[in-house]
Amino acid sequence: MECPPNEAPCLKVCPKKAIEILGGAITLNKSKCDKCGECVKVCPLGILDTIIK
Repeated sequence: MECPPNEAPCLKVCPKKAIEILGGAITLNKSKCDKCGECVKVCPLGILDTIIK
């Protein structure tokens, strides 16, 4: 289960633009991510907290 890319709140809040849409899927570019946790706060599915650790 995932958010539709055009509705994903994490895309809007990431200050580093580390959350991207690639091939229609939402992905995390770990080289850009500074683990600030803003995406975790807004993720309605609760999946980003395990990914950005």
